[in-house]
Amino acid sequence: MNKILAATDGSEHGLAAVVTGAGCAERLGGTLELVTVVEVLLLPPAYAPPGLEPSDFEPDIVTDARARVEEQAKQAGVEGATVHVRSGFAAPLIARTAEEEGADLLVVGAYQEPSIARTLVGSTAERVLRLAHVPVLVASQPRDGAFRRVLAAIDLSRQSRQVLETARAIAEADHADLRVLYVLEPLPMMLLEAAVYNESEHRRHAREQMESILEDAGLMSGTAVEARMREGESGHEILEETQDWDADLIVMGTHGFGFFDRLLVGSTSLYVLRHGHRATLIVPPPAREE
Repeated sequence: MNKILAATDGSEHGLAAVVTGAGCAERLGGTLELVTVVEVLLLPPAYAPPGLEPSDFEPDIVTDARARVEEQAKQAGVEGATVHVRSGFAAPLIARTAEEEGADLLVVGAYQEPSIARTLVGSTAERVLRLAHVPVLVASQPRDGAFRRVLAAIDLSRQSRQVLETARAIAEADHADLRVLYVLEPLPMMLLEAAVYNESEHRRHAREQMESILEDAGLMSGTAVEARMREGESGHEILEETQDWDADLIVMGTHGFGFFDRLLVGSTSLYVLRHGHRATLIVPPPAREE
């Protein structure tokens, strides 16, 4: 991860992204750049108040936005970092800037208050997650120090390899403990009734798949990585493991964990973001899967 882009709107949770991004850049040996988006209200001419021309006051808004970001960079100890100021809609422009600048990691802030965090749907952070083609680290609070325990949650898909590689890169840079988790979800009743189901065989097959993925990622040769399998609803079990182990970073993919979870319940990654209140790194699917 040679280039890290932190997105901020000048607010407190934007500062969390800047501070966290600065710490990651230092530990990963990369460079940090910042982006902020000015969402200037553009009214159709027929509805604009007399004499109101957005183009007249936009330069002042841009100047003010840049000043706020530069002040946050100073607070984070990265004074002089490149600042990109864009005008338009925040989420697509943040994602586009990450792509245009060749960022390897995008850092965004999240609300710390539980009541606000649970309304993440429709927020800039969620829209960025849906649009970005690079891993997105959602920082719930400013963190300039190393992560101590990294939990990589995989779903046995092809995306699992990228999740593991990203988690390993962070863990190695931070000298953190790395644990891999797979959640074996219960099969839907309709499938249980339609087929001969052997519970122990189902567990054995899942564990073999997990071990195969770990071996393919080169994580089976040593004892530094612990692999665990839990049973239940993925989002709940991931957060239970996070709490039990006291992980301070969760790394996972964008996909839901299980076909019916994606169709009926929603994204497991969003569930973890809304209820976990931990730093969470979301890895996008390989380009061929998009």
